[in-house]
Amino acid sequence: MGILYEKVQLTKELKRQMMIRQLLDMGITEHQGQSVYDLDYYTLRFVLATEKVKQ
Repeated sequence: MGILYEKVQLTKELKRQMMIRQLLDMGITEHQGQSVYDLDYYTLRFVLATEKVKQ
């Protein structure tokens, strides 16, 4: 069970890094005064989805 948890966390972190890269490529460096590097996975997902809809 521990190995599965670690894999899920690693996958989530890789997706998080990918979302940060996409936001930076769009010119987004912060959300509500907070750096994209400090946002959690779910907030990043929300911000990325919102920005994609705007385009």
